[in-house]
Amino acid sequence: MVLRGWLRRRGCVRFGLMLGLGCGLIGCSGTDDPEKPENAGLSPAAEAGTVGGSSPAVPIQTLAELERRAAEAAKKIEQLSREVETDPENPEKLQALGRALHEANRREDAIPYLERAAKLEPSVRTLIDLAIGYSGAARLEDSERTYERVLELSPDFPVALHNLGTLAHRRGNYEQAVTYYNRALEGEPKYLLARLHLGDSLNASDRLREAYRAYEQVLELEPGDSQEASGYVDALYKIASLDLKMGAHERAGRFLTELIRMAPNHNRAYYAYGQVLLHMGYPEEAQKAFDKHVQILAAEEPNNSAMGE
Repeated sequence: MVLRGWLRRRGCVRFGLMLGLGCGLIGCSGTDDPEKPENAGLSPAAEAGTVGGSSPAVPIQTLAELERRAAEAAKKIEQLSREVETDPENPEKLQALGRALHEANRREDAIPYLERAAKLEPSVRTLIDLAIGYSGAARLEDSERTYERVLELSPDFPVALHNLGTLAHRRGNYEQAVTYYNRALEGEPKYLLARLHLGDSLNASDRLREAYRAYEQVLELEPGDSQEASGYVDALYKIASLDLKMGAHERAGRFLTELIRMAPNHNRAYYAYGQVLLHMGYPEEAQKAFDKHVQILAAEEPNNSAMGE
């Protein structure tokens, strides 16, 4: 997903959705280097996805798609299980099976294989996978100790520093989280998710100007994958929310305009946009935005209930 073009045009985006909400919003539309965050283990920032508390837009999958993915995952796990049975001391095969189980949401089942792989071959990659596995199974103290083991091997490893920041944020230790995120960014200045979550911890510490600057810096980066693209969208929402909080309604509207163009089904953007329009004296247009917000929430509910059956 390439977002740089939208970013470059941001200065030219006018507050133009205000008077045409109904029609204006619809229809707009190093692989082996373990030092790089994107190459380090099991979705390294997945456990950090809720740090800031907002909900980036995520495509809703159909039941058929979910069933297809589940069948593929089961087939992969079966194949890897046979390989581990024939070669039980192979750390690569153990790690692969642990990863497959983790990604299939069989978090507790994954742990013994990830632990065994890390014991046989205690490398940055196996320990990062184990730490993320522990976190996914809600074993946060084990996760933290394992990240610290990663730092013993590689003191400036950005993913370990970022995820230690996430764990500190979860505990409410925002200053420690800020320290970890800054250390991660010293080694990887373009680490988009670390920059985003730095903003979240600064925001939680009421250091609003610094948080605002962190979110601005996220918008200066080019997302490298879908997770970072979601983080970019999240930064747009969060910077607009800060503008709204500080009374900069027109500027908030510009950010929300861009956000809605990029993520038309973002489940909070329309509500925030309605608040902007109310503050600027456009109650009818605000109501349209609130109605759209309700429509999006209503569309999400049937899918949520279907998956829970």
